[in-house]
Amino acid sequence: MHTNHQPQVLPPSSGSTKAPDIVRSAAPRAWSFDAARRSALVWVALMAYWALADVLTPLFPSGGRSVHPDSWLTHTVITLLGLAAVWCMHHTGFPSGWDRRNHRAGWLAWPAFTGVALGALQVGTEVVTNASEVLAARLGQAFNVAFPQSFWVYTGGAITWEFVFLLFPVPVLLWLISRVVLRGRAQEVVFWTLAVMSACLEPLMQGSRMVSVADGALSPGVFVAYAVQAFALNFSAAAFFRRYGLLAPVVVRLSYYLVWHVIYGNFFG
Repeated sequence: MHTNHQPQVLPPSSGSTKAPDIVRSAAPRAWSFDAARRSALVWVALMAYWALADVLTPLFPSGGRSVHPDSWLTHTVITLLGLAAVWCMHHTGFPSGWDRRNHRAGWLAWPAFTGVALGALQVGTEVVTNASEVLAARLGQAFNVAFPQSFWVYTGGAITWEFVFLLFPVPVLLWLISRVVLRGRAQEVVFWTLAVMSACLEPLMQGSRMVSVADGALSPGVFVAYAVQAFALNFSAAAFFRRYGLLAPVVVRLSYYLVWHVIYGNFFG
């Protein structure tokens, strides 16, 4: 029997440090033009930063892996597709990308902490396996972009890769499946199914390339460790996305990249 009854959720006390229950998303929000406008402004701001990062990247010579800025056509297309995704987000219950009235204190702290923790776990795996040096030797080039170019490359890349893996495909498919096909039914079930599927994209895409490049030089356990950590990164980003809006998953990946690629990769690796 269907029921609209919702259990009462008591707000934490002012001194609470309890982690948010990100696996159980907040109640889906109804369509709001103001919420969509705020998310669109967040997206445009992210796109402006990505454009700035691409402008600045060639100004800092890299001694590591070479990376070239994306074209202005690519920037334009992704910006427009992102705005379409924002429209889908706010027709499928996502919160505003920036509205302090709808978020608890520290709403970006937990995504940042999660990214830092997963980055530290990746560093620990690298210390044990030395996998990046093996892959770099096989590729014949450095594994990481060198600092200071790395800062612009990886902070801009955190936005674009999150768009590819999560911010575009999940809300668009969620809208098509739950709103168009299912007429508004099973929205949360569809979302979490898509979240699991999207979390598998990066491990499959990057992992298959790692296996090909390594060509037997790394043990299967290394690839399993990578796949598990990459899935955790992407699934946690999806959970924060559903609870806090589009900026939260970008913060997860940004924090991860800063620890793994910039701080460790440039100064300790």
